[in-house]
Amino acid sequence: MMDPVLLAKNQRAEISSYLIAADEIEKSLEANRRELSGLARFLLEQAPDRILLLGSGASWVTLYSGYYFLQTCTPIPVAHRYGPEFLADEPRELALGKTVAILASYSGNTADTVNAARACRERGIPTIAICRTRQGKLMEQADRLITYESVCLYTSAMANLLWLLAEYAGLRGHKAEGARMQEELRRLPDRFRGALTKSEEVAREAAERLKDQEFFYVLGDGAVWALAYQFGYTNLMEYAKVDAACLRGCEWRHGPLEVLPRSPAMIQFVGTDPGRQYALATQAYCRSRGARLAVFDSKDYFDCHPVLAPFALHTVSQLFLIYYCTLHGRDMDAYGEMHVRPYIAGETYF
Repeated sequence: MMDPVLLAKNQRAEISSYLIAADEIEKSLEANRRELSGLARFLLEQAPDRILLLGSGASWVTLYSGYYFLQTCTPIPVAHRYGPEFLADEPRELALGKTVAILASYSGNTADTVNAARACRERGIPTIAICRTRQGKLMEQADRLITYESVCLYTSAMANLLWLLAEYAGLRGHKAEGARMQEELRRLPDRFRGALTKSEEVAREAAERLKDQEFFYVLGDGAVWALAYQFGYTNLMEYAKVDAACLRGCEWRHGPLEVLPRSPAMIQFVGTDPGRQYALATQAYCRSRGARLAVFDSKDYFDCHPVLAPFALHTVSQLFLIYYCTLHGRDMDAYGEMHVRPYIAGETYF
């Protein structure tokens, strides 16, 4: 049974944005429409050979949807990196043509992202930063900035990024795909609101059924891969304080399926992109072999552009986390490591 006081507190935790996400998407896209158009023109003027998306944690996840849009819907070259990955794996002397980098950080102070932005400046790479507000170290390094002025670090940031890239795609001559994405983003808030009741039902049932589990395999493919990654590594581990391993569903057959005789707990995110066929095959096999499976399928919540499937699963995944944490008596705003102890000596923010 859930403690109603703790449940109410967890529903108001900083990460718990599901009740306001639709309104905040509407508000930020309306407020930023002209600025996003200007940034799209800035991108076009730079004439990049590729777009480089840089971030960490949930902001890296936000950027993945932009990567997936450009990668699967346009021929525009794009790369998606963690800040340290960019610094370690792209030596300055091996410049990969003209690059423009888009960096994301909720706080504007994420050390790994700030370091990547500084390196971009040193290498002459133009940068656009996506942040919650105009305060923070990242703004000192970036050439351009867009803010979403909201605690919705995932949904608002992702909506603004996709609008920007859709506008840029249109300027590059891919007008149909750009216009389709922008129209889907306009419709998104109302669809979001309509998914609440179903999301509450599915999340509560799954949390009650899996409440005794403290290790989860989290699977995802295609457009929802980064959401699965976030749910395992920056939701279950960060907020619920339990172990999780994130894998692509299409890779499950290549070894991991040998754990199925132990009936592991699994959470699977399923989208509507072409990777769905692999997700469903994995789901059917694992279910037949006794896995304790919770499935969050975007088709169950609302129809949308395949790239937007993570939005369809945002509410149900947040509610599962809130219910699970509450059932275990965990305050989602209580940290013991992150934001408490510097990860590297001298850092003030991670």
